[in-house]
Amino acid sequence: MMLRTNTKRFLRHISRTANQFQRTLSSGFLDKAEGCQTKHAQENASVLIIGGGCIGTSLAYHLAKYGMKDVVLLEKTELTAGSTWHAAGLTTYYHPGINMRKLHYDSIQLFRQIERETGQEIGFHDTGSIRLGHTKEHMNEFKYMMTRHNWQDADQHLVDPDTIAEMFPLLNMEGIYGGLYTPGDGHTDPYSLTMAYAKGARLYGAKLLQDNPVLSTKQLPDGKWQVDTPSGAIVADQVVNAAGFHARQVGQLAGLDLPLVPVHHQYMVTASIPFLEDWKKNHNREVPAIRDLRGSYYVRQERTGLLIGPYEAQEKMVIQDDWYDAGPPKGFGKELFDHDLDRLDKCIEHVIDLLPVVAETDIQSVVAGPITYSPDILPLIGPTHRLTNYWLAVGFGYGIAHSGGVGKFLARWMMRGEPDYDLIECDADRYSDWTDKKFLLEKARESYGMNTTPAFPGEERWAARPTKRVSGIYQDTKDRGAAFGFHAGWEQPHWFALDGERRDTPVCYGRKHWHDIVGREVETILNGVGVVDLSPFGKFELEGPGATKFLSSMVANTLPKAGRVNISHMLTPKGKVMAELTISRLGKDRYYLVTGSGSELHDLRWLKHHVPADAKFTLTNVTEEMGVLGVAGKYSRDVMQKLTGEDMSHEGFPFLECREMEMAGVPVQATRISYTGELGWEIHHDAKHTAQLYRRILEAGSLYDIKDVGTYAVNSLRLEKGFRGWGAEMNLDKNPYEAGLDPFIKPNKKTAFIGQDAVREMKGVEQKVNLVMLNFQTQNVDPYGNETIWYGNKVVGNTTSGGYSYQRNCSMCFAYVPPELATLGSTVYVELMGRRYEATVVEDPMYETEATRTRNALKAAATH
Repeated sequence: MMLRTNTKRFLRHISRTANQFQRTLSSGFLDKAEGCQTKHAQENASVLIIGGGCIGTSLAYHLAKYGMKDVVLLEKTELTAGSTWHAAGLTTYYHPGINMRKLHYDSIQLFRQIERETGQEIGFHDTGSIRLGHTKEHMNEFKYMMTRHNWQDADQHLVDPDTIAEMFPLLNMEGIYGGLYTPGDGHTDPYSLTMAYAKGARLYGAKLLQDNPVLSTKQLPDGKWQVDTPSGAIVADQVVNAAGFHARQVGQLAGLDLPLVPVHHQYMVTASIPFLEDWKKNHNREVPAIRDLRGSYYVRQERTGLLIGPYEAQEKMVIQDDWYDAGPPKGFGKELFDHDLDRLDKCIEHVIDLLPVVAETDIQSVVAGPITYSPDILPLIGPTHRLTNYWLAVGFGYGIAHSGGVGKFLARWMMRGEPDYDLIECDADRYSDWTDKKFLLEKARESYGMNTTPAFPGEERWAARPTKRVSGIYQDTKDRGAAFGFHAGWEQPHWFALDGERRDTPVCYGRKHWHDIVGREVETILNGVGVVDLSPFGKFELEGPGATKFLSSMVANTLPKAGRVNISHMLTPKGKVMAELTISRLGKDRYYLVTGSGSELHDLRWLKHHVPADAKFTLTNVTEEMGVLGVAGKYSRDVMQKLTGEDMSHEGFPFLECREMEMAGVPVQATRISYTGELGWEIHHDAKHTAQLYRRILEAGSLYDIKDVGTYAVNSLRLEKGFRGWGAEMNLDKNPYEAGLDPFIKPNKKTAFIGQDAVREMKGVEQKVNLVMLNFQTQNVDPYGNETIWYGNKVVGNTTSGGYSYQRNCSMCFAYVPPELATLGSTVYVELMGRRYEATVVEDPMYETEATRTRNALKAAATH
């Protein structure tokens, strides 16, 4: 009761002291940035950046520094106007995602040196930060994060309560089990940082134009963009939308419907606290930033006071949803929202509990401003398949922390023709027309409200699901016990619960309740027959004169003959793996391409952006028009034969053959291939027939006790067969020889292809790392990917994907290790949840595929 009384008194006190500050901020205080122009006589630009916040200015700085000429930035009003100027300015190496940590790392490294380079102070404070663990689950999360962090560059480690109390003596340590400490974290002044970017950009030759709103954008016949402003038109080779909370409206000028919406974020700043005054004098540093996961807020030192930023619960947070349709009010840039402190009462209870001194301290100011959210909080970075020469750098909920890294990442991509590393989670095309307003608003609310919720492997979050992307058997499989996962908007069964079994997704770090269920489905494939819904695959049709020449120039493998299928890889100019495609050749210049659900538009973009302007062929995305069912397992041939008059024998329908035929009265394209590595077919068909086909397959398979199988069982089997997965074993971080893709790379094929020169240089050269398969025993936990590999006390690599081998009864994973540790029988240690497990390099694949077993058996029979 006392705590709640203090909270109410505290809120009343804030309301009185904050109103004057609100009016002061709203009046605006930003001066014109030194050296920036307002009018322009500019007519042409190599790159035109729209938006003068921390992201746009960072990109201008990096492009100009790397040598790009004629870089122009347009700002609607004044630099930093929008979300940048009122940001809390936190910087961190930490991120739950592996790839995002690279952005954060590059940002902080830049913050440490940009003052020297430009002469502009940025107010960077290297304080470190601590994520507090108030529960054992929090501590498990920290162990999980450390497992995935130890192979990264930045320092991070667990700390005990005594260490935390010593680092931040004002904390009430009751109930704190420990923390996750990141020494290099801190905070910077967003305004000063942006001015440093701007000063650096001008230093290297970029031009920054303020008071120049974009009125229209139009792509010209030669692919360039005309951008109209009140001061005249600029024609640019490339355009970058970095317009902050105006990005959705700027995108609409080019015909894009970007899933972005501003949310209200509030933080408060206390008056000076005597203890912090003394601390700063005596220690010559600030206390570390604190992230209280229990209370859902952050705290950092602001001069000799505290800045406190809560993330209120989903039901209390506010989304500025009217901006989705109408855009921000005219002239809104340096303004703030009215604060609403009642929304913060629960968070503030926790603040006062952790920091009792706050209850006795005056509140100097409250800031309530817009920050832009995508559905999953992550930004949209890169080109889009819908347009050419148009780039996105939008949706930054944490733009200050991202800014330095994003500017570097995007500038190098634009100038080199490929990204330095994989950042698929921020891909500009990861959303499509299934991402409607309802989905965006509900998902943004969920993401904001769960901002400090522990991140669990394999966790499903359910807001706004399902979308329109459901296959024709969604309800059928749901009724039959499907536990769904979310894949690029699709609902796809991960496993199937029988009567009395749970179908929820538990949040924990050890083995889940579905462990034995997946084992049962693996057994179904190995010794029975199963049916799998594969409809989320990305699917493209390529047809017409010149299609063969074009496709051959895009992949490193030779193309299959008519009626055949192969696995091919698209490479970057430097020989990294851009994509993996399953190519079915249906005619001389007619192809059907299949890729993973998560890389659908990523791969389509790479193809579309290389289609010649005078192409006579067509490239069509048929992902939603085509359904796919997989039938796999020992008796799959028997089931298929009952549904068609075609000869489904090994001789009649060989491995890697594709055929247009009729099945259960439905026209289909059947391919003898299965990601399980067992006997099986993929049945591609018009999506309107999926339910009919599925039910007929179940009828035909009843004699063989056919069962539903989910993707978790498929994943276990593909690991045992040594099948690589794009985004895990192969991506933009690795070349094909490191990934063990040698059989699919034909560096000397006659048709020149993208990356050919690079792979010719790589072939035969010892690689820095090699992909291996590891087997090991654990205590009720399995690898997922991105765990640390140790050899002695040295970090030597990382896992890429993993799981449980039900045939060997052990954990298994792919991992990248140095060549000297890649030999059979070598031992390394895989770190899982703070413990290192001895693992052995085993044969890859662990088990031969059905096709190999059959081929070997036929050869053996022929010799006798």
